[in-house]
Amino acid sequence: IVEEGCCNNNIRPVSCPVYVNILSVILLSSLKGPGLNPAALSLCGMAAVWQQVLAVDARYNAYRTPTFPQFRTQYIRRRSQLLRENAKCGFEPGLRRQYLRLRSQLLALRYGPLSEQSSFRASSVRSSRTTLDRMEDFEEDPRAQGARGHRRSVSRGSYQLQAQMNRAVYEERPPGSLVPTSVAEASRAMAGDTTLSENYAFAGMHHIFDQHVDSAVPRLQFANDDKHLLACCSLDGTLSIMTLSPSPPTVKVTLKGHAGPVTDFAWSLSNDIIVSTSQDGTLRIWNTEDGRCIREVVDPEASELLCCTFQPMNNNLTVVGNSKHLLQVVNISTGKKVKGGSSKLTGRVLSLSFDAPGKILWAGDDRGSIFSFLFDMATGKLTKAKRLVVSEGSSISSISARSWISREARDPSLLVNACVNKLLLYKVVDNEGTLQLKRSFPIQHGSQPLHSIFCPLMSFRQGACVVTGSEDACVYFFDVERNTKAIVNKLQGHSGPVLDVSFNCDESLLASSDATGMVIIWRREQK
Repeated sequence: IVEEGCCNNNIRPVSCPVYVNILSVILLSSLKGPGLNPAALSLCGMAAVWQQVLAVDARYNAYRTPTFPQFRTQYIRRRSQLLRENAKCGFEPGLRRQYLRLRSQLLALRYGPLSEQSSFRASSVRSSRTTLDRMEDFEEDPRAQGARGHRRSVSRGSYQLQAQMNRAVYEERPPGSLVPTSVAEASRAMAGDTTLSENYAFAGMHHIFDQHVDSAVPRLQFANDDKHLLACCSLDGTLSIMTLSPSPPTVKVTLKGHAGPVTDFAWSLSNDIIVSTSQDGTLRIWNTEDGRCIREVVDPEASELLCCTFQPMNNNLTVVGNSKHLLQVVNISTGKKVKGGSSKLTGRVLSLSFDAPGKILWAGDDRGSIFSFLFDMATGKLTKAKRLVVSEGSSISSISARSWISREARDPSLLVNACVNKLLLYKVVDNEGTLQLKRSFPIQHGSQPLHSIFCPLMSFRQGACVVTGSEDACVYFFDVERNTKAIVNKLQGHSGPVLDVSFNCDESLLASSDATGMVIIWRREQK
């Protein structure tokens, strides 16, 4: 009856969530046995249960008001608030499970059963073509060798040396102590001496943004070293810069100008500029204060621009990947390509990432390959170094580099989403970007452009976490050092594939975006 009311024109939509909560109370009241003592009911695991209830509601949300998307967002906001309030009261675990089951049955009766999400493909998919650890050395090509000189003789120098230094420093410390770096100590001060499970107990929804509703939000990112400034891009052709403080969170400015879907963007180091790429074939440079487009750079190949990233040591240079397999370095001050800063890949360039010093660039394409390039800091020239075939024909939708993960994992690492129903973690073994598979984590990823991140404060902890979106509408936290039960947390609340995730600088907030245009800001539970 209540769900019927949500679609009844005689009832105001903003009132419907209240009536839905009445259904929750009635169901819970009917489940309580006469002999139950509410004071004895356990609070353990309640957050996880309301997450599951919210996930069920979110997946049916599109059916409630097909022509009124704003109400769908309002419904989920109110539903989340009411569930959090009820969670404080606590209910016996058996009753919670029964409520969840009844809730699912009622929604299925009203709207029909949900279509199943695409199932995990077998791990043996494309087994005859999958080469997770095959590297190709471009020095076998005489032309490349001539251009590269004697570089091969030091191919494993700096990265192995750095890893050895990390290990040596760590081994000299007393058991259980931290790696003695200022970054580690600062991270420890911000997050405290907490376990991974405690520190990544994100559950409460801080806010939901819906300005891009019904158009996918493929990328979002908090500003550098900032707690409250966030940006995202949308396939509706715009970007949004949002501020989460002071309350309430608001859209600070909308960046308009692209004539096609916006595929990627990046913050400058000082957060005063954003660069964006679009399927309209342009790179745009934006002023983040007033939203003005400072410069427009048209792709000379007239191709779709699919990804971009700043050179970390020189934000005057931006690397851009396009749909015609071309990677190119652009000087954003002049709008011109850098001489020697172009290279061809085997497919459409989908993802880019520099190492911290800006000397190695990795690029992924839609044919399943990751290329490493040596970047000349003085000239901006790119030199192709290595190629890794992850899985032939599988898009490399995301690459994230990290100099070291934690005190247990002190090798430079690369985190990769590759449409193989796995999140892949690679070790960087030399200064030419050679990759060696370290481990993988199961997620649903077959076709969507999913992204993942390293947690920003992981370097001081016992263990380390990575976070990824998934096509099953969930956000997953994985501990990279656990051999079993690697999932630390799982957030449910999106109604479509989760495409991107981003932490603020102190990990108090996590943002996630999905294919339906919803952006959810998750708040870390207070211990």
